[in-house]
Amino acid sequence: MAHKIEIENIGRILMGQSGETLLESLWRHGYQLRVGCRNGVCEICEVRLINGEIIQHYPEKHLKLNKKINQMTEVVLACTCRPLSDVRVKIEGLKCPGELLVKKLQCDITAIEKLNSDVYRVRLQLPVTASMSAEFYAGQYLDLILPNGKQASFSIGSAPDQGRNLELHIRHVPSGEMSNNIIQYLQSASTVEVEIPKGDCYLQAHKISSDTRLIFAAASTGFAQVKSVVEHLLANQFSNPIYIYWGARVEDDIYLGNLPLQWAAEHTNVHFERVVSESENSPNWTGRIGLLPEAILDDFENFDNVEIFASGSPAMVYALLEACEEKGFKEEHMHSDVFAYAPRSK
Repeated sequence: MAHKIEIENIGRILMGQSGETLLESLWRHGYQLRVGCRNGVCEICEVRLINGEIIQHYPEKHLKLNKKINQMTEVVLACTCRPLSDVRVKIEGLKCPGELLVKKLQCDITAIEKLNSDVYRVRLQLPVTASMSAEFYAGQYLDLILPNGKQASFSIGSAPDQGRNLELHIRHVPSGEMSNNIIQYLQSASTVEVEIPKGDCYLQAHKISSDTRLIFAAASTGFAQVKSVVEHLLANQFSNPIYIYWGARVEDDIYLGNLPLQWAAEHTNVHFERVVSESENSPNWTGRIGLLPEAILDDFENFDNVEIFASGSPAMVYALLEACEEKGFKEEHMHSDVFAYAPRSK
């Protein structure tokens, strides 16, 4: 007999099938939670039963709870617990369909190279075993965790379509203790702990409407996030217009400028513009001069069917947003990690 499973803490209801464990029902509907042995020994998949009747294979339990008579909740295990009626439960750490599990993993450091005077490209490789694998969406970031427990966030500069291989673009700030510690550790160690994935500013190619135009605005190492997203789009034969703007103070800061030029040469829907704000410090510069928002506004008469992904400082992102709003652009069509850690002041 089918039964309802009400997940109280997220306000979702799903249908379980007769004989299914809670874990099997959750998996069938695309939900994810932490599991280990899957036979009741490790107790990782704890669920709090609030209401309803269950039977648990191991450790053996037969519970029938009624919240109306103020019965205490009970802890059961999703992997060995089978509902015998409609149940109401609370599940901490549950991931809804489409969400990805955040994991702490030990990655191999496969390469570290200097791209310009202060930016390093760091290549990592995720573990090969299935239980220690990780997924991420194009545009998300990870945290590097040093042995002393301190951590720092960096955009993932590679597309999820590239499997276990990850790429980071890390700017070295010699005056910063944390920056020095990160570079010194990465240059001397063979592995590093990461927490992945992080961030709600990401993109999935199959979810974009066919009439949408995409603008990517990157400042400095914000290009890493743009690189991940664009490579994901190109790997999935995305044909909508893609406009990439990379702004920097000086020419040397556009440390991988040939790569988006190659994208534009090989794909007719890709357009790339480099913008330098301090031309006096770039004596050989012959490209566009000015600020990123100015360049974008010069090129777009309107923002109909436009989604903007902005990667940079809060000052740059909000300057771009305000400039675009003057031409009728709506804030809900701009995507940036800045909105999460530096919300717009009212």
